[in-house]
Amino acid sequence: MDSDKLFQPPQIMGKSGKMLRLFREIKKISSKDGAILITGETGTYKELVARAIHRKSSCMNGPFVAVNLSSIPDELKITEVFGYNEGPASGKPGRIESAHNGTVYFAEIADSDSNFQERILEFLKMTSSNGNDRISDVKVICSTCKNLKDNVLNGDFNKELFEIIRSTDIKIPPLRERKEDILYLGNYFLGEASAKFETGAKEFSRDARDFLMKYDWPGNIRELENTIKKATILSNGAVISKKDLLIDDMTCFSMKEFLEEKLKKYLKEMTKLDNCRLYETVMSEVEKSLITIVLKETDGNQLKTAKTLGINRNTLRSKIKEYKIRM
Repeated sequence: MDSDKLFQPPQIMGKSGKMLRLFREIKKISSKDGAILITGETGTYKELVARAIHRKSSCMNGPFVAVNLSSIPDELKITEVFGYNEGPASGKPGRIESAHNGTVYFAEIADSDSNFQERILEFLKMTSSNGNDRISDVKVICSTCKNLKDNVLNGDFNKELFEIIRSTDIKIPPLRERKEDILYLGNYFLGEASAKFETGAKEFSRDARDFLMKYDWPGNIRELENTIKKATILSNGAVISKKDLLIDDMTCFSMKEFLEEKLKKYLKEMTKLDNCRLYETVMSEVEKSLITIVLKETDGNQLKTAKTLGINRNTLRSKIKEYKIRM
């Protein structure tokens, strides 16, 4: 079975043992009746797994309706999902009715209040909604990045609802636990971005590949995809370096690595000189840049700049004159 073709979109591609196990679980639970719970950290693309389940289920020919509960205010969740029976919007179908003969996917089920949880519980127990008989024949899939068991213990989540949806659950492993997939996904995203933005073919340098493999990716696949997409657009030439990958996160780029990156082209030649005054040159450039940056941030206010830098105002004036800093 070709998992790359079966489980599109390709963000859930993978060749690691954990991903192959996930593919098997998707196939297995897709044929089951009842609600399904998908758990996984932020950025693991839980909706893509929900769509894969839908495509393998008996509802595959019906609609797939995604509802992001974290983006809907609590006071609107019930009417948005179950429809309107009163007022100007009377008769407007909800998301569940729109998913008739298909799948309704509730993203971040933990981000709902007790009233909504009770209504979903009623629906899953096949009771009528809003006092009428508009019960839609749908597959219900829920997801969360939170620990619902803790939420139940804290009183933040309905225990009975939890027991029903967790009876069939599937967990997406974080990217850091399937290192074998990082370069596989990374190369895919690089090719996709290069084609989309017409940058020409690009490849990762050795230090970029090392960084991709060593970084923990707390934002998971979404962070990996966004990082590579930005690097593809902003990098110069056909090779993406570690520096390009860190373009929006210099906190990951230590001062030592920064200096190595800046000096590596010239350091070997400098060491052959008797006195190239490297220390003085680097420290002066750092000091000049720091003062310039803080002056810009304070709109040229020298008193505020001096306080921010922790130096005397006269010292600041002297440095501005010495480095010929324009304000």
